[in-house]
Amino acid sequence: KKKKMVALHGKGGTAASFEEYMRPLVEATSDTWEWEFIDGPFESAPGKCWWVLKGGVRTFEAKELIGCDESLALLDKAWPFDGVMGFSQGAMLAAIACGRGLGPGSTKMGRPPVAIIAGAAFPTCRGADVDKLKMMEYAAAESEVVVPESVAASPGALNFDPLVKSLHVIGKRDAMNPPEQGMKVAEAFGPGAQLLEHGGGHTVPLDEDAVRRYLEVMGVEVNAR
Repeated sequence: KKKKMVALHGKGGTAASFEEYMRPLVEATSDTWEWEFIDGPFESAPGKCWWVLKGGVRTFEAKELIGCDESLALLDKAWPFDGVMGFSQGAMLAAIACGRGLGPGSTKMGRPPVAIIAGAAFPTCRGADVDKLKMMEYAAAESEVVVPESVAASPGALNFDPLVKSLHVIGKRDAMNPPEQGMKVAEAFGPGAQLLEHGGGHTVPLDEDAVRRYLEVMGVEVNAR
């Protein structure tokens, strides 16, 4: 059975336009992953968005993200899935979802084991949700890992699998969501976070190196292509 990746477009995008753009990666992973591209529930010309902001306010400055809970409910409905990939506003929704947890009811314990977060800013007013992931990671590490004395004697030898293995795609020339914003999101993901810094702007890079990194985090054999 193939794994399932849920993909979330940026503000003003659509499921169809994002799918078209991401086709090289969709095709490169098609043996082991199926992709589901979801439309945001709100209008934002020329496409859709995941929440509405009051005139001219940026997500990282906003006091509230109007409609964010409806968008999270869409992801609760789509749960379970094995990975989430988001760009821009979609990446911020993915980050909130990974921290908050997903699923029906109030427990929200589900977290996709793989996340690709591209061109994100830190959604400050929902920051507590994002930060929850790191707290869960460290709690899981402490409770699940039995430390043999030999390991305890050599710090740094202790490895544990993160709840969410994430790749944070950050453009050095991103004028929309400056790089330090993306770094802040990566930090909130804790020990499972890896960085892919590229020289471009507010975009999802699909050059050979970038695709190789996506395949790695998705556990796709890079040489098999």
